[in-house]
Amino acid sequence: MKKLFKKEFLKSESGSAAIEAVFVVPFICVLYAGAQDLTSLIAYNKQMTDISDAVSDSVAQYKDKIIRSDVTDIQNIIKLIMLPKQVSKVQVDVYDYYLKGAAVTKRWSTVSPGGTNCTPPVTSKYSTLMSPGNDVIVAVTCMTYTPWVATLFGNNLLGATSFNLSQSVAAVPYQSKVLNCYTTSSGNTPCNEI
Repeated sequence: MKKLFKKEFLKSESGSAAIEAVFVVPFICVLYAGAQDLTSLIAYNKQMTDISDAVSDSVAQYKDKIIRSDVTDIQNIIKLIMLPKQVSKVQVDVYDYYLKGAAVTKRWSTVSPGGTNCTPPVTSKYSTLMSPGNDVIVAVTCMTYTPWVATLFGNNLLGATSFNLSQSVAAVPYQSKVLNCYTTSSGNTPCNEI
């Protein structure tokens, strides 16, 4: 009887698929969620670059002055580029820099209509783009990205569940060397929100 039991037990394959599934299915789920996060991250990064490019290019097309409400309208490009994704976490800040001697100096800046989370751009490399008397328009797009894996497994397992993405694009004004921004069309109060 013992010999029969040993032979049958060792040859039996019932339940092995369930045991294999217990080991394989979690790995496949994590692999799927990671691939989903990676493709989403690449797509968001491209869209943020597109937003920064569109905003800086649109602002740079104004002749010698721009009104704050025009900048706000241009910043609303976010809604068109990010569709059908949620845009409430995306911010765009616009900066205008000029050379003051050898130092890159901020002339004016504006924040997104919903506020800002963006870190100002590092200006040390902009001096190579600028000549004395020429402005550089910089659009910084940022958002808080929460990976799908973090929402799937929760805060306790992974620790930090979100991080900031940021892209910036610089453009030189097309029609003039200097581009001033004013809060109203009739006033001369400069835009300077950041």
